[in-house]
Amino acid sequence: MSPRGEESITGETGLAQLLGEMRPDLLRFLLARQCDPAEVEDLLQELYVKLTSVGTGPISHPRAYLYQMANNLLHDHRRRRRRQQERDDHWTRNRTGPDLETDAAPSPEQSAIARDELARVDRVIASMPGRTAQILRMYRLDGLSQRAIADRFGLSLSAVEKHLQRAYRKLLLLREELDDTPRVPRTEADDVRSS
Repeated sequence: MSPRGEESITGETGLAQLLGEMRPDLLRFLLARQCDPAEVEDLLQELYVKLTSVGTGPISHPRAYLYQMANNLLHDHRRRRRRQQERDDHWTRNRTGPDLETDAAPSPEQSAIARDELARVDRVIASMPGRTAQILRMYRLDGLSQRAIADRFGLSLSAVEKHLQRAYRKLLLLREELDDTPRVPRTEADDVRSS
C-alpha cells in the first residue's frame, strides 16, 4: 500500500480503518465547509455507520471516496435540516398566524362578534320573501346553478338573477351597517317583492 493509502481497498474493514486514520483530516474538511462544530462528530459517526453497513466493492481511490462521502453526508444533513425548518415554520404559522405572534384561533370576543354577525345575517335572510331566500340558499349554499334553480321553480333565468340581486342588496346593506360604510341607496335594497 502507498504511504497515503491511494491504492485499491477492498471491503468495509479497509475503509473503516482508513476512516480512523483520516478522522482528523475529515474533521477539518467538514469544518472548512461551514459544518456546525457540534455536528461534525455526528457526521463522522454516520459516515462510519454507512461504511460498515453498506457493502462496497474494490475502491481505487479510497481517500477521495471518503472525502466525497463526507461531503455528501454534509449536503444531506443540510437538506434535512432545511426541510425540517420549513415544516416547523409551516406548522408554527398554521398554529399562530402568519406574523408568528398572534394565535390563529379566534379570541372569545372575536367568536362572540362572529356569532352575532351570523345571527344578523340569518335574520336578514329570514326577512326576505320566501322564494328569494330559498333561491339564495340554493345558489350559495347548495351550489345549484342559476339554470337549475330556474328549471326547478319554472322561472326564467333573468327572474332568478333578479331574486339573487335583491338578496345581495339586502346582504350588502347589512355589511355596510356592520362596517359602518354606506354603499347602496336604501330604497334600492328595500325594493324586494315576491315574484
